[in-house]
Amino acid sequence: MKLRKKKILYGKQQSTIKKGEAYMRKAKKCILAICVAVLLVGVGAGVLIYQQVQGSESLWGTFAKEHKELVQKYPDWFDKNGEFYFKISEKKKTGEWDKMSWDEQTGKETQIPEELIKAMTTEQLLDACARHPLAIAFYNQFEKPYQTWEDGKFKAFNGMEALIHRKDVWNVCYQDYINSEMPQNKNEKEEKVEYCLYRQCLDADMLLSPKSYDHFTKKQRQMIIKKTSENANIVDNSELLMGKASCFVSLLCTLDTADDTETPWVKAKERYDTAND
Repeated sequence: MKLRKKKILYGKQQSTIKKGEAYMRKAKKCILAICVAVLLVGVGAGVLIYQQVQGSESLWGTFAKEHKELVQKYPDWFDKNGEFYFKISEKKKTGEWDKMSWDEQTGKETQIPEELIKAMTTEQLLDACARHPLAIAFYNQFEKPYQTWEDGKFKAFNGMEALIHRKDVWNVCYQDYINSEMPQNKNEKEEKVEYCLYRQCLDADMLLSPKSYDHFTKKQRQMIIKKTSENANIVDNSELLMGKASCFVSLLCTLDTADDTETPWVKAKERYDTAND
């Protein structure tokens, strides 16, 4: 009997040991998983913190910090707040701008120094282009954006000429366009409203150009069409924006009247319309 009890006790001990070992193996796996998760979260948090720090500093504040010597070399291209601007735009406030010829409006004073262009990130260059005093003519007042630029009209501005040749321009414009909101504050200064508006016009012109099509997934193309349609509706129903921007409607109308031999975006527009009928 004693021997039998010892065997039973021994068996229970072995079973307990095996269970303990199994628990330990599971515990080790859990600990390893937790460590990996913490590491990944740490990396993600680092990225998030970096983005937050970057976001807390203005686009041009970052430029000024990284290129102090260029800001000092070209002081006329930065306002009192350190923001990039076209000094010639001040002539709009006095009415002198309207008396200037096209050649004067697209002359040396509206050509960004090449040193500045080369130092700018694509995000900064996009922002600079949106501030051009002829933004309304360049990004808004023609039926087939981008194609007109290739015909030579847009070569009047070296900033845009540089922008359309940046390798990451499609992604930069996409992120800017999808994450931007149309200006709605009636108390906002008119020049800021127009800047925000024409920046989105510029994004839309770039994104709906024939050359951009293959750079996006089907889902992204639908997002671009959707955003443009929403912007067109906002402008049409806004007292603040009505009459200021026709580019969104013009782009959509162009896709409705064109055929797919002119631009592949025709098919993307048809798919969007079918899905939203």
